[in-house]
Amino acid sequence: MYYQSRSIILKNRDLRESDQLLTIFSEKEGKITAVAKGVKKAKSSLRGCVQPFCHSLLFFNQGRDMDLITQGKIIEFFGNSREDINRTLYSMYMMELIDKSLLERAPLPNLYATLVAVLELINEQGLNLMLVRYFESRLLVNLGYKPVMDHCVLCGSQELSKFKFSLSEGGLLCSSCAGAGDSVILLGGESVALIKLLCNGKLQTVQRVKASPIAMQQVEFFLERYLEYHLERRFKVKNTIRWLKQVVLLSN
Repeated sequence: MYYQSRSIILKNRDLRESDQLLTIFSEKEGKITAVAKGVKKAKSSLRGCVQPFCHSLLFFNQGRDMDLITQGKIIEFFGNSREDINRTLYSMYMMELIDKSLLERAPLPNLYATLVAVLELINEQGLNLMLVRYFESRLLVNLGYKPVMDHCVLCGSQELSKFKFSLSEGGLLCSSCAGAGDSVILLGGESVALIKLLCNGKLQTVQRVKASPIAMQQVEFFLERYLEYHLERRFKVKNTIRWLKQVVLLSN
C-alpha cells in the first residue's frame, strides 16, 4: 500500500553501504520506522529530506516489516536553527522526547502540529525556552499524564496552602495528604500557575509570557522529573545541554 504524509525526521542511522534507517514522526501514522534506499549517494533526491528535525512530505510503500520511502519533498529545513548550536540542541532534544515516548503507529496529529509550530517559531524568532516547556507539557497531555494542579489529587480538596506535587499520583497534594505521595516536588505559586498555562493555554499566549528565573528553573526541573518518571527514560541530549551550560559558566 502506498501513502504519503508530512513528517518530522527524528533520527537516521546507517543501514547498509548507501541506505539509512529512519525514525519518523508522521502526521498520519504517528511514529514509524522506514528505510531510505540509496540516500547516502551524492545524487540521491532524498538526501536533503531525511536530515534530523527536517520537515518533509514523504511518500511511502508500506511493507510487511518496514516501510520504504520512495519519494520526498522538503517543506522546511529549519536552516536558522541548524546554524545555531543552542537551537540545534533543543530541536534535537524534542526529537529525542518524541522518539523515547511514543509507540509505533499511534497517530497524534495535535502533538504533531504543536511540534511543527514550535520548531518554526524557534527557527524564525530564536530560542525561547518557554516554547520548549510548552512542548514538554503538551507531550505529557497527549500521553495522558496531564498534571492535576487545581486540587488535591487524592482527596479533591482545594485547600492548597503549600504546593507539593506527587510524581507517583500525578498531582498536587493538600497538607492532609502530603505524607501519602512518593517523590514529592515542592513548587512555588508562580510555577504552579505557569504549569497550568503550559498545559491548557494556546501557543500564541504562552510565547509572550515572561516568568521569573526561579519559576522557569522550577518548571524545567518539574517537567524533566515528571517525564522521566512516566517514560522511565533519561534524555541524552538534555544532559549534553546541561554539560555545555557548565562549560560556558566555567569559561566565564
